Amino acid sequence: MPMMGILDATGHREVRWNPTNTEEVDFARDQFNDLTERGYQAFRVERGKPGVRMATFDPAAESMILVPQRQGW
Repeated sequence: MPMMGILDATGHREVRWNPTNTEEVDFARDQFNDLTERGYQAFRVERGKPGVRMATFDPAAESMILVPQRQGW
């Protein structure tokens, strides 16, 4: 089951969805879009490979992580 890990003020939370369940995919897409619009960076993560930045939600992605934008001093 695909998973989106989100690093936020609560620490870490996960959103999982069944790619064949339209409601779950729509919920995950909405979460992805909301967070990226707020400045989060999204990365596709695959075992044994470097992370790849994502600009759009891919419901078939095995795993992704979203991290908030960091600001310098």
